[in-house]
Amino acid sequence: MPQMDGHHLTKRIKSHPRLKELPVVIFSSLINEEMRLKGEALGAYAQVTKPEIEQLIGIVDQKIAHQ
Repeated sequence: MPQMDGHHLTKRIKSHPRLKELPVVIFSSLINEEMRLKGEALGAYAQVTKPEIEQLIGIVDQKIAHQ
């Protein structure tokens, strides 16, 4: 995203009264241990490293199935 990164967007979503319950999945090529910990601290539902699109689809399918 050109204007902000996934962590900044996650923080904004989780601090919004109406959006805070949305499950946020961070899909990034920049996930390392430090970034993973930051995502967890911000309340990300899951974090997937690019290009693991199949893993991303699995997480989304699983979340939809349990709604």
